[in-house]
Amino acid sequence: MKQGKLLIISGPSAGVGKDTILRMFLEKHPDWYQPTSTTTRPLRPGEKEEKRMNSVTTETFKKWQTEDKFLETDFHAGHWYGTLREPVEKLLSEGQNVVLRIDVNGSMQIKNQMPEAVTVFIEAESPEALEVRIRERGSETEEQIQSRLKLAKKELRYKKFFDHRVVNPQNRPEEALGAVERATGF
Repeated sequence: MKQGKLLIISGPSAGVGKDTILRMFLEKHPDWYQPTSTTTRPLRPGEKEEKRMNSVTTETFKKWQTEDKFLETDFHAGHWYGTLREPVEKLLSEGQNVVLRIDVNGSMQIKNQMPEAVTVFIEAESPEALEVRIRERGSETEEQIQSRLKLAKKELRYKKFFDHRVVNPQNRPEEALGAVERATGF
């Protein structure tokens, strides 16, 4: 049986449209599968129904880490996040294509283990455009905004390690989706 493909969509932690591009990609490519992520934080409204996130205790998460059950993990804003190894490997071995939307650190962890994974770094037109997008959300304090911008600056340094880099123009995610498809051949 033919091995499935693994696509990883990543980029700065906020404001570049990764979720929008992923949603559009999955709508256009219903044969791709997005496994559920695991976290220690409480689920937000709608996450349980969407089956995008599974919440476990910190004790369970740490146990799974020691048992090597994760492809990648990251600690962010007081909570652990990770992608379980078994569902991804099972889907790929069955010939199913898998897409993950994870942070820069997690992308690097998976790429080191699975070099055949295709990684795409999504970014805004400029650091200034990224700041405007984060501020336009209107959901964060000035301290949170500054924290996100500081993290984004660090994450942008890693874009050179990704297979492809795609600029997502403000209010034109279909252009970025097209660029992802052209770059990856998917």
